[in-house]
Amino acid sequence: MDLLDLKIIESLLEDSETPLSQIGSRCGINSSSAISKRIRKMKEDGVIRKTEAVVDYDKLGFNFITVTFVKAKFGHDYTSKLAEKLLKINGIITLLEILGETDFIMIALNKSQKEYQKTLSYLMSLEEIERSDTRVVINNFRLHDLSNLKLFPGIGQHDTMLAP
Repeated sequence: MDLLDLKIIESLLEDSETPLSQIGSRCGINSSSAISKRIRKMKEDGVIRKTEAVVDYDKLGFNFITVTFVKAKFGHDYTSKLAEKLLKINGIITLLEILGETDFIMIALNKSQKEYQKTLSYLMSLEEIERSDTRVVINNFRLHDLSNLKLFPGIGQHDTMLAP
C-alpha cells in the first residue's frame, strides 16, 4: 500500500459510489482502469472488505439503543466462548472485549424496550455471564460513523486537531 491507495480509500469512504474517473482525478491519475485495479488488489488483500449501504436505522424504527457492560465468569477460553454466543444475538451492532472489571461492551439497536428485554432475558440465562449492567442511550450524536477518521490528519479545510 502506498499514498495513492490511501487517497483512493479516503475517496471511497466519503462516497463509495464515486465514479472511478473522479477518484482518479482526485488522486492525479487519468486512468479509471488503474484505479479499478488498485481497488481490486485492495479487496484481494483484505484491506477493503466490502462495500456497504449506509442505512438510517432510526428511519426504520430502530431507535432504542442500549449499552451493556458484561462481566464473564472466569474459565478456560471464557471470553471467546461468550463472544461467540453474544455475536449471534439479533440487534447487537458492536461487541468489544475490554480490559478491566468488565469483559465486554455490547451495543444493541432495537425497535423498542420490549424487544431489548428479550435480549436481556437471554443474557441472564447464559451461565457464562457473572453479571451485566445495561444503560439506555437517550441521545445519539454519532452511533457508528467512520467518516471522522481521517487517513491524512491535518490535511483539508475542515480538519481539527486537538492539542494533547
